[in-house]
Amino acid sequence: MGELGEEIRRARRELKLSQIDLAERANVARGAVQKIEEGRGTVNLTTVLKLLRTLSLDLTVNSLEGGGSSLFEVVCGV
Repeated sequence: MGELGEEIRRARRELKLSQIDLAERANVARGAVQKIEEGRGTVNLTTVLKLLRTLSLDLTVNSLEGGGSSLFEVVCGV
């Protein structure tokens, strides 16, 4: 979850949003934003998707068979 959390933090800061601002806009708990950004514990996929949507980010899941080093990739949505 570390890479995903780092990307969410980067996008949030780029938009000059606090964790509280992002949580309110995404309708999630502020603690969930903090937990995801810090890469702690497990998180609800719905929560992650709400945050990504709010930040105009997409989540791409790659096949493990593809030989990629990462299970997922976060990309800017359009």
